[in-house]
Amino acid sequence: MFFLYQAGIWLYLTGIRIAAIRSEKAHLWLKGRKDQQSILQSLRKKDERWVWFHCASLGEFEQGRPVIEALRAKAPQLKILLSFFSPSGYEVRKNYTGADRIVYLPMDTPGNVQKFLDALQPEFVVFVKYEFWFGYLRALKKRNIPTFLISSRFRADQHFFQFWGSWFRKQLQCFTEIHVQDNTSADLLQQAGYRFSTVSGDSRYDRVAANASHPTSLPLINHWLGGRKALVAGSTWSEDDAVIFPWLMEDWALIVAPHEVTEERIRTIENRCGTSVVRYSTLTDSSPASQVLILDNVGMLLSAYALGKIAYVGGAFGKGLHNILEPAACGLPVIFGPKHRKFLEAGELIAQGGGWSIETREDFLGIFEKISQPAILLEKSQVCQQFVHERTGATELVLRSLLKHI
Repeated sequence: MFFLYQAGIWLYLTGIRIAAIRSEKAHLWLKGRKDQQSILQSLRKKDERWVWFHCASLGEFEQGRPVIEALRAKAPQLKILLSFFSPSGYEVRKNYTGADRIVYLPMDTPGNVQKFLDALQPEFVVFVKYEFWFGYLRALKKRNIPTFLISSRFRADQHFFQFWGSWFRKQLQCFTEIHVQDNTSADLLQQAGYRFSTVSGDSRYDRVAANASHPTSLPLINHWLGGRKALVAGSTWSEDDAVIFPWLMEDWALIVAPHEVTEERIRTIENRCGTSVVRYSTLTDSSPASQVLILDNVGMLLSAYALGKIAYVGGAFGKGLHNILEPAACGLPVIFGPKHRKFLEAGELIAQGGGWSIETREDFLGIFEKISQPAILLEKSQVCQQFVHERTGATELVLRSLLKHI
């Protein structure tokens, strides 16, 4: 079975090389992995002690970040290497100061695995959420290097729990401890024969709660709002546009942060607005009055949520829902599309009365009209803040486990 796994790795690599002819993301994926070994060989100096955190992409990084920073504060003697699989994580966070070195994860082949671990010799390793690189896991187990999976969530339809998944279930034994988000995940692991899981929750709650308490000031947007209430539409795709545009709500403003900040995407939004619109990059205190503001940059969305009253979060009409915890932490009731089954927090927020799943523009308008009433809006805002606050604490539980191994 491991031979078939390795064959799949090589097929994937071949596909990336072909895709790189046309895809900028695939090109970055390959370019970032060039000369990796020379980078790794320069890592260790005498008496340095390294630990390794791995994240697939940006979302997983946000889950791992609170743990990285808590570990840095508790054990400053340790050096931290952070690896990413995807360019969308690496390119955005390659200058993150919380790690001593940030790299692309070398492809999971026997040669790469041996060279990587020989160069780094980590004291322990932390994989975040959904990363199962079985070549690395087997090698770490063989070298007796403590290995953790954190903020993970398992579902009954995953390959680990199918009748044909015995080989995959065995790979779970490579983890020293698995920190899961919920009891359902712990039960699935126990049924699969894994006995070392801990229900710690999701460290993203710690991250978003901390961020929401210290948002970056955005005086230019505050001036643009001019006392109006704002709907903040975060991480939107073209599929979301049909729901939220045109924007015709009197006495409200709309702040849009597209998931892909490209000229083509921004022009599409401008064409669909059907009303006055301005880009943040051209906004000044003297800009003409407008009802829609496009955040044509990266990194401002969380602070924009802090200025809003209601949030719409994109992605759930396509591949999957984006981060609804950031607006909820800021006290914004959250509306999103129908494809959220894999996102535990979405179902829980709906059950608590702070989230709504919609399928049509009519659904959106009906929900918005209801929750925008002042008394209901205040109630739902408190529900969302309490929802996040009650679920903080995962970072501390994970940290206790890690500190036992230094």
